[in-house]
Amino acid sequence: PASNEKNKIIEEDEAVDPIVKKEVSKQTALPDEILIEVPFMVQAPFADWDAYHQEACEEASLIMLKYYFDGKKLNPEIAEKEIQAMIAYQIKKNGDYRDSDAKGMIELFSGFYGSLPEGKKLKVIYDFSKEDLKRYLSAGEPIIVPAAGRLLGNPYFTAPGPLYHALVLKGYEGDMIITNDPGTKRGEGYRYDIKTLYNAIHDFSGDLDQIEKGRKAMIIVE
Repeated sequence: PASNEKNKIIEEDEAVDPIVKKEVSKQTALPDEILIEVPFMVQAPFADWDAYHQEACEEASLIMLKYYFDGKKLNPEIAEKEIQAMIAYQIKKNGDYRDSDAKGMIELFSGFYGSLPEGKKLKVIYDFSKEDLKRYLSAGEPIIVPAAGRLLGNPYFTAPGPLYHALVLKGYEGDMIITNDPGTKRGEGYRYDIKTLYNAIHDFSGDLDQIEKGRKAMIIVE
């Protein structure tokens, strides 16, 4: 009797309008360019690159994401206040504030700011392809990536650049990825060649000297 019931269910499913069985998951071409309006801040809003601000790229990236979702603007006073509050929160909770990996950044955002609007959530994607950067950006939401900062080759970083860095991706034009890079006051809309950026993306594995061995990771909104 159990098998008869199973067969009956299968037969009924097969009798459903065949239109729903058509393949619709064809690969669609990506637009040539995307630009998402994300407010910018530098991780040292008043150019005070002390030990706290040198480590504040993750905080700055998360703050930019928060203000993007809230539709609010950032100025140096607001940015500095947010950074100090976020650092104090981490020290109180964890005893430290330095070098969060991608999952840690999501936990920090969630703990400090709470949930995202409209049921959205942050998620880490690992081991993706170079083309996936454009594919996820084409969905219309910014991305945060952790990186081996010195592989980015940004001429505006104080040489030799940070071992570990985090930045916001907000669009692309052709094979240039448009970012808000908090590591420089010239970071608003800063463009990286997709190959350079992809090569630099590495999650923090717990050892700065091994940063180039970290997995490919990016924080997306879904």
